[in-house]
Amino acid sequence: MADDSSFSSAQGDLPTFAWDSEAAIRFEVAVEAISQAVAAYTALIERANAAGDSSRAQELAGQRSACVQAREALNSEDTDAVSEAIRTYRQVTEDLRAQDR
Repeated sequence: MADDSSFSSAQGDLPTFAWDSEAAIRFEVAVEAISQAVAAYTALIERANAAGDSSRAQELAGQRSACVQAREALNSEDTDAVSEAIRTYRQVTEDLRAQDR
């Protein structure tokens, strides 16, 4: 039998944190809301490029990059930020889709 004293856990020294199903779901909803905004920006970028409006496409690409950064920075334990992301990016997506009609 091998000596278990040299065995390293996959969890290592990761800190523990409180996590419940509702928090997990809200975090995933926030990530999805931001992802939907990214997709809406992508559609508008494609439309701007097709119309030959490269300055508009670049502007939209910058805004899309900000969404990606916000998604990457979102902390599952920051419930206020998660709630704000849901509200904000749902509205952003709605506004962008209205522009795409």
